Parts: sequence; structure tokens; C-alpha cells
Amino acid sequence: MSNVSPTAKPGRRALSLLVAAGLCAALGASPASAHHGGGAFDPNKCFVFDGAVRQLAWTNPHSWIYVQVNKSNGANELWGFEFGTVSGLARAGFRPSDFPQGTKVTVTANVNRDPSRHTGSSSKLVLVASGRTVGGAEALGSVPTGGPARPPGGGPGIPGPGNFGGTGAGGGNASASCPHY
Repeated sequence: MSNVSPTAKPGRRALSLLVAAGLCAALGASPASAHHGGGAFDPNKCFVFDGAVRQLAWTNPHSWIYVQVNKSNGANELWGFEFGTVSGLARAGFRPSDFPQGTKVTVTANVNRDPSRHTGSSSKLVLVASGRTVGGAEALGSVPTGGPARPPGGGPGIPGPGNFGGTGAGGGNASASCPHY
């Protein structure tokens, strides 16, 4: 609010209002910029991952699914994928019970710029047995600042401590041109 009286000169009043509006815009944009910024996930590094669900974090602002990924050399790695809001997934007909431990999935995702973090932003997730696909609006989204440090409950082989992400635009490229990891 401006402390400028209604009788103040028009130029001064306009300047005060402009400064106040600019401050409001700057302060109001900070959380959105942090949440929807463009940093952690590389829009040019897309891979397809095959594996089994290890754990699900059905949380807001975005859910995370942890997948034991089968590498082409026979090794396994635990990866965490940010993939959708609770409300978006629910509107699309998905429930946490659709992702029990051991469920075979195929995930198309843009990976973290730091590959050692083993995280990605999912643009498409397929439940292999049923063929149901989590994609489009319910799968896309921006990565929250950070992300869960580890799946709830932790356990052997679970990455952490620390956060998985940073900020970054989610979504990514769900095209068939993404190679298998």
C-alpha cells in the first residue's frame, strides 16, 4: 500500500504505485520461480527405464516413485522419479494401490543434470502388466525444490541423505527417440 496522499502529484503517486506493484510481483513470483524454475533435470537427456516399484511417495506438490532399475549390463540401481500431483493422478483414476512394491514399470524420464543422484522427471510411466499409462497432465509437472531425501521409511540401498533435486522444469520428452538406460 502507498502512503502517498490522494492529493499528491500524479507523477509521484504513479511512481509509488509502480514500485509497490513491482515489489508485490517480485515477492509473489519467488515461490513460483523456485518451484517451476529450470535447473535440476536436463531437457536433452531422456532415457527409458525398466524395473520394479520399490516404493511410492504419494505426496504433494508431486509424487515420487522409486524404481529398482534393471541395467543392460545386468546390474540394478535404485532411481527416484518425480511424476505427478496427487490430485492430477486421482483425476486420471490412479490410486496408491495401483503401484504396489514389485510392480513392473517402464518410465520415460529426463534425468538429473548430476547423474550420480539417480533421479529423473517422468514424462511417461507405464504399468507393464495392465498397460495403463500415467502420462500427459497427470504425469507432467515441475520438480519441487529438493524432493524427498529418501523414500519414507528409508532402508538398505536407499539413496540419501540430501535432496534429490533442486528446481527444474518437469515433463520432458516422452518420444520413442529416448534410448533405454
